Order: sequence, then structure tokens, then C-alpha cells
Amino acid sequence: MLGPVPTAPEFIAGREPVERAWDYAEGIYSAPGLEEGAGIEHPIAVAELVAGAGFDDDAVAAALLHDIVEDSTATPDEIASRFGPEVAGWVEILTEDISIADYHERKGEHRNRVLDGGSVTASIYMADKLARTRAFLAGDGRAEPDRLEHYWDTLELFAGRRPELPFIAELAAELPQLEPAERTG
Repeated sequence: MLGPVPTAPEFIAGREPVERAWDYAEGIYSAPGLEEGAGIEHPIAVAELVAGAGFDDDAVAAALLHDIVEDSTATPDEIASRFGPEVAGWVEILTEDISIADYHERKGEHRNRVLDGGSVTASIYMADKLARTRAFLAGDGRAEPDRLEHYWDTLELFAGRRPELPFIAELAAELPQLEPAERTG
């Protein structure tokens, strides 16, 4: 975790719901008690992708908040009271069901639920995978095998069922760079 970002990124300025989401997320991600490795940098990257794709302010706010329930003690009810039922509903769909213990089952259920949740949740989810892929590539260029398999499964499912979604082409182009050498060459 790099620590809190001191000022809101430029793409947030002048977008009231997004500014409120930024203030809320920045406060939570700078407080103690987060999940290990959680930080605001990833939600910023996802929200910036979503904003760049032309989504409205509520969708960008949901992108900024998409991991907050998993990473902190924030609840869907709290998100609803602060940002309304639509944003809260998207965040809830984007939150994994931790009662499913098996990694592959949990990820599979989540992929299908997100895809069934509509174009906003599916687009935020794809932005999440693209942002994480780019973070891995900017780091050591490696991802754990289970995560990499999950990303490929996500790309295949979403490209097959919703090929019009943003970020699919970018993920398809960048994901192979994370492949282990024995699979790519």
C-alpha cells in the first residue's frame, strides 16, 4: 500500500457525486483496519477508466467504491445512505460473497452475478481486471496462477456474452503479457 493520495485526482473535480465518493473512500482507505494490501490507488485506477469511457457520475462513484465493502467495515446500507440505492446496488453486486469458501466457486459466482447485474457493473468489473493487469505489468509482470486463470475466464465469459463492453479489447491485448513464459513462448 502506497498510502493515501493527498488530493483528489483531476478526473474527479467538479463531479459532485464522485467528489463525495472520493472524500468517503479517501477517509476509509487512510484509516487503520483495512484488509492487507488494500489502498485507494486501485479504486482510483478503476474509476478513472470508467470516467474515461464516458460513464455518468454515479457509475464513476460506484467504481471508486467498488472494493470498499470487501476492504473495510463499510456496509451496503451505509453506501446506500450516503450515495443512494443505485450506487449501493452496484457496489453490492461488485462485492464478492465471502461465504463461498472455494476460490474458483466464489469467483465464478461473482463473475456471473456481475454480468447479470447489467452494463454498469460488468464494465466496472472489466475496468477492475484491466487496472489490476496494468498494475501487475507495472510491477514484476506476474500474477498468481489462480488469479490469472480467473482473469482469462472473465475475459472469455464477458467477451462472449457482452462483446460491446468497454475494456475487453484492452484486456485481451494486455493479459497475455502476464502469462508464464512456458505458456507464451
